[in-house]
Amino acid sequence: MLAEVVLSAWLIVFFMFVFLYFGYFLLVFVLGKWRRKQIKKSDEFLPHVSVLIPCYNVETSIDQKLENLLQSSYPKEKLQIIAIESGSDDQTYRKLSQHHNSGEIELIRQPKRLGKASAINAGLERCVSDIVVITDAEAKLDKDAIKELVKNLADPDIGAVVGSLIISPGKSIFGRMNHLFFKSFRQRIRIWESNIDSVSFLSGELCAFRKSVLGRISERTINDDRYILLKTRSMGLRCVCEPLAHVSESTPNNLSGHIAQKRRTTMGAIQGTVEFKHLLFNSRYGLFGKLILPAYLIRLILFPFLLLLLETLSPLLILLLWSTNGAIWVMAGLLTLILFSLFAAGRRLLLPLFYGIIVQIAILMGISDYLLRRQSVLWPKINKT
Repeated sequence: MLAEVVLSAWLIVFFMFVFLYFGYFLLVFVLGKWRRKQIKKSDEFLPHVSVLIPCYNVETSIDQKLENLLQSSYPKEKLQIIAIESGSDDQTYRKLSQHHNSGEIELIRQPKRLGKASAINAGLERCVSDIVVITDAEAKLDKDAIKELVKNLADPDIGAVVGSLIISPGKSIFGRMNHLFFKSFRQRIRIWESNIDSVSFLSGELCAFRKSVLGRISERTINDDRYILLKTRSMGLRCVCEPLAHVSESTPNNLSGHIAQKRRTTMGAIQGTVEFKHLLFNSRYGLFGKLILPAYLIRLILFPFLLLLLETLSPLLILLLWSTNGAIWVMAGLLTLILFSLFAAGRRLLLPLFYGIIVQIAILMGISDYLLRRQSVLWPKINKT
């Protein structure tokens, strides 16, 4: 009797997880085919663009970053590059000063580190363009990335655009898992969401927005890209993904770095959604308000607890089944895992699932941080491969 109850509970939780996660994937994919919203792109749309690069302790990457930007195919005379150096204690300011003195960039120095939102606001005050691109100092852009990004803003209904992010797998197993997890479960769904309304998240590695719509970013903000998304959509404009605007960035080189990154983005995502809670289930904001944003919040908060229930119920179920025909169940489970591991497709499936447990731990920690008000706008420096 107890085994039947536990089995029923396990099946309910399992099918809730599958339905909510993969059901959402299927739904946005089908909706994208059925009611795709067009974007009025234009190859001739080449406005003046301001590029902001917030910098903190990036002495090892900033030279390559600026060289990468200067190789962009976007017209040089229409590109304003502004670096904001925020209280670095390495050689970042000295290196940026060299590029500033040579006339390649404009430079803003914040003697004290006040957070990324503060750095972006300082840069916005210097921007001469309404269209602003933000990119991380450690992100590498394809030469056509800015041009492909900006094409979307020829459409007056588009308020922000995010690039197609490729997370480099690096050398560690955690880096490879992060690469697969993002590619399989996040980037693909972002493109589908973009087809029906707006994306559920932006990426600070590369995104563009209209300064006149955004105004300033609240300096209490933990995730600046989350604020940009929700503020822009709250003003009635779509936020879309451009698959051809390729940008890549390295992954944290150890487990603690991965957990710290996921933990912080979770806390910031909750903070941003609470601040713009009027968007939730609000038909005024189309499918973004009715479906995309609520589904994002459910996946963020509910799924870790569903996984926790599965992880708790599974060993209990095995022990109970062992008392009857447990050997058969254990052998069936082992055989399934062995069969999965024999094929490349199976290993690609198992690897993200294993990484999902790591993500789950980090998300639960991020939720705890938010509830206990352990919040800071200062991002810790994470070493990357």
